[in-house]
Amino acid sequence: MRDQDKMTWRYVQLNKNIYLKLRLERQHFTKPAGKKEYGVLFKQMSPVLCVYWSCPGSPPELLYRAAFDDRKYCYKMRGSRTIMKGRFQNGNIAYIYADELELFAAVYRKDKPLTDTELELYELLNREGPMTIHVMKEFTGMLTKEITPALHRLQEKFLVFEDQADSEWDRAWYPFESEFPDVNLERYTKEEAEEELVRRFVWLNVWIDAAMVRSFYRLPLKEIKGVLERLVSNGTLAPYEGGYVRREDLQLLEGDPSDTVENAPKETEKHSVFILHKNDFLVKSNEHWLKDTFRHPKYDVLGYLLIDGAFRGCLLGHFRNGPFELEDVALWAETEGEEPVCLKNESADGLKEALKEDILNAVELLYDPEISPLKRYMGEMV
Repeated sequence: MRDQDKMTWRYVQLNKNIYLKLRLERQHFTKPAGKKEYGVLFKQMSPVLCVYWSCPGSPPELLYRAAFDDRKYCYKMRGSRTIMKGRFQNGNIAYIYADELELFAAVYRKDKPLTDTELELYELLNREGPMTIHVMKEFTGMLTKEITPALHRLQEKFLVFEDQADSEWDRAWYPFESEFPDVNLERYTKEEAEEELVRRFVWLNVWIDAAMVRSFYRLPLKEIKGVLERLVSNGTLAPYEGGYVRREDLQLLEGDPSDTVENAPKETEKHSVFILHKNDFLVKSNEHWLKDTFRHPKYDVLGYLLIDGAFRGCLLGHFRNGPFELEDVALWAETEGEEPVCLKNESADGLKEALKEDILNAVELLYDPEISPLKRYMGEMV
């Protein structure tokens, strides 16, 4: 584990109760959001990726954080273009609110000359109007493998818009300007927009470092360090434990944890357990160390276990285009040292058993046991 990752774990140890409680509250794990709160949270977490290994055309979701069926809600918002699909974070498909197009264009818009293929397709859409890739093939004689990547590059340049109104495969593409004529892509400077995103990011995560910002937003490290320095200079952020916190949070974080929040559950009490998919906001914020810490030589990591607010293990198995195969649950424990270590069966029976019921319930909440039964728990048959 790299030095910066070690700093993260030491920080969690030092302020565990306050830090984890705030993070859970602000991301609405402890109190799922109503629709008004959800809209604010969606913007704070944008760009929002779809659930990892979901069907093409699936709407985005903020799993566990809504007090209603947010999959259906986001499906409707997408159809009405309240939220829209784009390519951000090094070309990843994700969703943002349409009224924040100017903000994200300032951060992610690619400013490169058009290739011949891109220019031909762009002129075609402006001349003939919206059309699907199938129709573009008929007009141009190009192959799908030529058209698709060119459209993706035009999408990153904010020159075309892909209308994902539903889950159909054959979707229409439009000239961006025809659909969003009032959007001013020069409204924000890149520096202003990046600062706004980092302010949102630190609010949700409570404590951040440059590696976390880079992990989620996929921006150059040099730019990120510049943003953090500016936010420290203007009093928004304060350096703290090898990273940064909001200056307003300093007094709370430096208080006595036992005076501020309840202690973690005892072994006989119910634990807070969530299985977070690999595209979840909190996972992507910590992806740079999670992918190296929680892994298995034989199985895929299907999801990460967030237990009492901290990442403590993973669900192992195999991704399939059908029912997933759930092989095992692996747990890690925080130690007095600088990084987590795997719980061995013979040395962690108390914690292992205390968590078992809550973890199995969390697994069954996501995966129907009749279709995708969990085979083992910490190496033992279920």
